[in-house]
Amino acid sequence: MNVGQDLTEVAESLVGAMVAGGVRVLFFASGSDVMVFQEEIARREAHGLPAPRLVPVLHEAVGLNAAMGFAMAGGGVAAVAAHADVGTLNMGAAWHTARRCGEPVLVLAGAPPTAPPGTWRGARDHPVYWLQEPVDQRTIFRPYLKWDWRLSPTDNPGLVVSRALQVARSEPCGAALLTLPRDVVMARGPALPYPDLERLGLPTPTHPDPPAVDRLAGRLAAARCPMIVTGASGRDQATVPLLTALVEECGAWVTDTGWRERLNLSSRHPMLDTGPTLAEADVVLVIDRHIPWVPDGGPDAPGPGATVAWLGRDVLVADIPVVEHPADLRIPCTTRHGLAALRAAVAATHTPATRRAADARLAEGARRRAALDARRDAEALAATGTPVDPRRVAYELGRLLGPDAILLDEAVSNAPAVRAHHRGERPGSFFAQSGSGGGWGSGAALGAKLAAPNRDVVLASGDGFYRFGSPDAALWTARQAGAPYLAVVFVNGRYSTGTRQVSQFYPGGYAERAGFPGGVFEPPPDYAAEARAAGGWGCYVEHPGEVADALGEGLRQTHAGLPAVVAVRVS
Repeated sequence: MNVGQDLTEVAESLVGAMVAGGVRVLFFASGSDVMVFQEEIARREAHGLPAPRLVPVLHEAVGLNAAMGFAMAGGGVAAVAAHADVGTLNMGAAWHTARRCGEPVLVLAGAPPTAPPGTWRGARDHPVYWLQEPVDQRTIFRPYLKWDWRLSPTDNPGLVVSRALQVARSEPCGAALLTLPRDVVMARGPALPYPDLERLGLPTPTHPDPPAVDRLAGRLAAARCPMIVTGASGRDQATVPLLTALVEECGAWVTDTGWRERLNLSSRHPMLDTGPTLAEADVVLVIDRHIPWVPDGGPDAPGPGATVAWLGRDVLVADIPVVEHPADLRIPCTTRHGLAALRAAVAATHTPATRRAADARLAEGARRRAALDARRDAEALAATGTPVDPRRVAYELGRLLGPDAILLDEAVSNAPAVRAHHRGERPGSFFAQSGSGGGWGSGAALGAKLAAPNRDVVLASGDGFYRFGSPDAALWTARQAGAPYLAVVFVNGRYSTGTRQVSQFYPGGYAERAGFPGGVFEPPPDYAAEARAAGGWGCYVEHPGEVADALGEGLRQTHAGLPAVVAVRVS
């Protein structure tokens, strides 16, 4: 239990509970209602007390995306402070990503005071405080939250923060929002004891049902064509070797069906994306995935006779109202324990014949992987024209990154090339955003570098999504906070939704004949110049022979302390 003095600032209890709950970083956007964190963190530092690191951000969306990147890269839960409803609204599409990414985040949103002028400290003293009071600020964001609360004068502030962190950090993890009226958070009150997060406690892991595991193991061992659909199990890095062991025990083909959120299995594993279509599988296992395929009866969905099982933390996908994907088994559990139990059960179920069949699939996967990688590399090297072929950029990027590098993928239409040439094997070396909220990458790269300062952090981004992420704001903070990352921007000056999809649904239509107005932005912004304006290093590339040198120099600039941008004009 933490006990303060007889009277204490509310902010002392808020920050104290954050420290006790493992919050190491506060991404801070200034505001008249959150300035208490500036004062309290500075006070604690002046007195040698532990405090979160206050990292200034110039845009709130960068702050929320950075908090997610910080958690993804192993830094633990981070907090974000934003000014009233307007600053919290500035987080925009990052709220969508926070809902889907499964990482713990604490959002501290200021709120206007309601105390009449001249009564409480921090009471209304400007017309804006009447304008900033919606009926209920939290209702705006509640669909994207796991927990929310508005601090009141009668609350125990330390307990409230501990509770927020307890819920945010419990599986499946998510975002917690605490709104803080200025007059309440600036008040002094009784120094109430409160339980910290450790005392409140986090839930213990959930183990799978043994009969269900045995039933699934029997199906997998006997399967003619077992397939595993991955998603985000790699959020828990301990699952990567467990999934690898299961795949090799079963001789199972693995696919991410074009939606890879984490490194769940080595990017070059022989069984990853080398197998038949899902329609050919007789047993399909879905692991930590929201929507594993489009159930349209095509080759990328299981056939009606296949056994389908789901395993992981949310096998109901309960936060999506209508999900029509079938299952013969749904096994809720902490993923690492489910994988370990399933692998052991398959090993115990194998017969000599099923073991030989599994080994034969593994051997075939190795042959297919070697041929696939050789073909992809040859195609990338043969691409010598201009604008630069995206495959050439992805190939050179794959060659550049060392085994410890962290790659963040927001390349959108060029993501298949980026993933095809990624060579990473280390758990926690690949991340993509889990939804469709463009602009995640720049902030996430900043947060990842703060969490893993000794690792190279590289963002691969399409230019449309890159622009959505306020990259100048992220680059400025990266320079000031000593968190330099490399951004590789695929510049094609268009949105695939406004060009390719328009052609798909309106072939030869008016929009196509008019040059896709609204889908093309030509000439595109000079992202290299923007990086230099933000205090970083930038390079614009138009020829394939320049790509490797530019990427290498960009990474060297990050080693020298500068965030770097390599913008490549691609076809």
